[in-house]
Amino acid sequence: MKDIFDSYVENIFCSYEQASLKFIQFEKNYKRFFPSNKGAKLLDIGVGRGEMLSCMRNWGYENYIGVDISPSTIRFCKSLDLNCILVDDSTAWLNENKNEFDLITLLDVLEHIKKEHTIEFLKAIKASLKNNGTLIIQVPNLQAPDGQLHRYNDFTHEVGFIEHSLQQVLITAGFKNINFDGFEEFVCGDWREKVKKILRSLFWRYIRFTRLINKNINPRILNPVFYALVKNDVY
Repeated sequence: MKDIFDSYVENIFCSYEQASLKFIQFEKNYKRFFPSNKGAKLLDIGVGRGEMLSCMRNWGYENYIGVDISPSTIRFCKSLDLNCILVDDSTAWLNENKNEFDLITLLDVLEHIKKEHTIEFLKAIKASLKNNGTLIIQVPNLQAPDGQLHRYNDFTHEVGFIEHSLQQVLITAGFKNINFDGFEEFVCGDWREKVKKILRSLFWRYIRFTRLINKNINPRILNPVFYALVKNDVY
């Protein structure tokens, strides 16, 4: 896997430019969960091509940082003057930075973590969050129709999640305040998207009906990608 991560931008994204649509998608899906205090300390784990880091900067947060184990993604993000660092071990780095961050984003990362390391990794994230801090986790949705497309699109994916399994690992890691929602990819608002959303809703009704009559698991969220909004509440 090291060979793939060392050249991740080249072998997974195949493009040395950010995905501009992600800026709109992240704003529509996630900006409302960010702290009102622009001095809040933010962390993005697994920076990719830096779209979330760019959003953090563009939304007025100066105290942000990204970490990644891939030299390729860090080189790319640094070329855009984004604040990020290369780490050998994300879990170890988090354990060295406890109670530091008001908000942590983990977008399309958890599915890359081996099962035997998942709980330890999430516990380290919890320790790195401040009390009442926010964690946003985005993962491919294996309960969606054709969920296997996202699951196996990247050779470095180790595991897949549905709502229940993601809740299971989060609770085991010590989190209690957990909410899930689908990641909305239709965010531009033009007529084509509106037609697609209508057709999508009809298709999802059909999927839910077939699962109902087959006595199958019938989760609520059918978006290809979903996210968990987690608060590090203190009880």
